[in-house]
Amino acid sequence: MVATVLSVALVPLLAAATGGPDDVGYKIKPADSNLWSQRFRGGRLIGGGGCPRRCISFTFDDGPSWDTTPALLETLDSHGIHATFFVTGHRIDGDGEVARRNRAVLATEWRHGHLVGNHTYNHDLLDTMTEPTLRYELDRTETLIHGVIGERVWLFRAPFGALHHPRAVRAVFSREYTPVFWALDSEDWRVHTPEAVLANVRAELDRAPRGGVLLMHDTLPWSIAAFPLILDEIAARNAAFIARGEEPYEVVGLERFYEPLRAAPVRRRRR
Repeated sequence: MVATVLSVALVPLLAAATGGPDDVGYKIKPADSNLWSQRFRGGRLIGGGGCPRRCISFTFDDGPSWDTTPALLETLDSHGIHATFFVTGHRIDGDGEVARRNRAVLATEWRHGHLVGNHTYNHDLLDTMTEPTLRYELDRTETLIHGVIGERVWLFRAPFGALHHPRAVRAVFSREYTPVFWALDSEDWRVHTPEAVLANVRAELDRAPRGGVLLMHDTLPWSIAAFPLILDEIAARNAAFIARGEEPYEVVGLERFYEPLRAAPVRRRRR
């Protein structure tokens, strides 16, 4: 399996923090994320860190959810930000009203230029699955996503970030997926208020000031409500960085973290 190396740099976020009520402190000329989707075939995103400059990439797991994701999409659109959504197959399967609405949300994500990835069908631990179960979890979800957006996706995030057992690793890489991990964890699933999610993200940025890939969930209403607060926090930090003559955060896509496939240990992380 030959990895494709991405050689085109993403257009960076240009920091111009003003602190005004209608300006969260940055401007973005986003790349067309969908153009990158095919280029992730057969590669790897290691860990979600390692930016040469301060950067943050937003990723959202477990959706789509018709009653929470649209508000997030509005916020992303209003700020010109592209994110990555890791889709859980059971949410878009079937003829019920909820599944139909969720499929419409997924179509909107793709149409608005966000990246989409496979997050399995039932969100169970890959490392405990048999071959037939792995096949169903990966391939059924891929079929469902393809049926909505009309393309094969190459990004994959293991539930709980757990990808260790050789059988699971083979199942993922034999399908030429690029597994995506993270460096910043909002732990929004542990808390139940926007303020608590914001506090977690602040702590992560203090711990890892270079930033990285941030894990959130678009199925949690308090996490959706926290997202504008997180953008304000980034803007405030950028204003302080600029005042000190330091580089600000860039909001980037997963393209910035791409690394070619190579012999390296697959991480096992829990959230």
